[in-house]
Amino acid sequence: MGIFNDLWLGLQEFGQFLPIMMMLIGVVIGIIVGVLPGLSPSIGVALMLPVTFGLDPISALVLLVSVYLSSNYGGSITAIAINTPGTPGAVATTFDGYELTKKGKPLHALLTSLTASTIGGLVGTIILILFSVPLAKLALSFESYEYFALGVFGLTIISSLAGKSPLKGFISSGIGLLLVTIGFDTELPFSRFSLGIPDLADGITFIPALIGLFALGEIFYSIEKGDYHEKRASAKVNLSDTLPVKQLIKLKSVILKSSVIGTLVGCIPGAGGTIATFIAYDQAKSSSKHPEEFGHGSLEGVAAPEAANNGSVGGALVPLLTLGIPGSAS
Repeated sequence: MGIFNDLWLGLQEFGQFLPIMMMLIGVVIGIIVGVLPGLSPSIGVALMLPVTFGLDPISALVLLVSVYLSSNYGGSITAIAINTPGTPGAVATTFDGYELTKKGKPLHALLTSLTASTIGGLVGTIILILFSVPLAKLALSFESYEYFALGVFGLTIISSLAGKSPLKGFISSGIGLLLVTIGFDTELPFSRFSLGIPDLADGITFIPALIGLFALGEIFYSIEKGDYHEKRASAKVNLSDTLPVKQLIKLKSVILKSSVIGTLVGCIPGAGGTIATFIAYDQAKSSSKHPEEFGHGSLEGVAAPEAANNGSVGGALVPLLTLGIPGSAS
């Protein structure tokens, strides 16, 4: 019964005015941070650190976790609306979220994202409370062999998402690996492929890559086609066209499964929510009754990565709170 006593004491501390206020403020700030493609959850948490110096430990922790969790959700808004993920974890959401927007159903995608993110966060928190100690031991058991296997698994998933052209997926993965090699070597003290440019010494980070690959790519594609405004005009949005509850209930299995996947992957230090979203997306596509809809506006394709992305937050807190080892950069 010790865990329930600790949970009750925690709820009593959280039920005071200041922690609740910090939670509300953190959620608003986190969503704003997530919506802006130039920022990330780790930047949002770092910006809030000076604010926590004048707070008690409970309120400070509530503020930081609220910013972290809500910024993960906020990244899906721009991913769905303009095909530009606000955070690295929202990349997989663009595959189906933006397709729904082009069909005039952005509210369906946004409501699915909100529901999946909420449930994913709750599942991650429950697993954190009940199984934090054994999961921390499991995460620490990962060595170089396991990390290599996880990386290869992630690359094969990316290739499988290429549909009928897996070769294109392998080529894209290879280009991505080449881009990662830019910058200082982690083992030997020399720079690789930086061409003498100081700005490339640290390599190509997530945020510039996301903006370049998604935002600029969408702009150039629209300029080339020359029918951007025509497509936008034809995709009329009906604000009263909300998603039926029955459709959300049908997503319960994929949301729960993806939440668990996100939490387990999040427990592994260095893995992060981005890997979890691709694994969850691939698993959802493999087990779906309509896999052909993925990439063309599938609600399952929106729910799976969002549930995994927010479930990974609870997983990342497992090694942090039990062993002092952060599960992610945030």
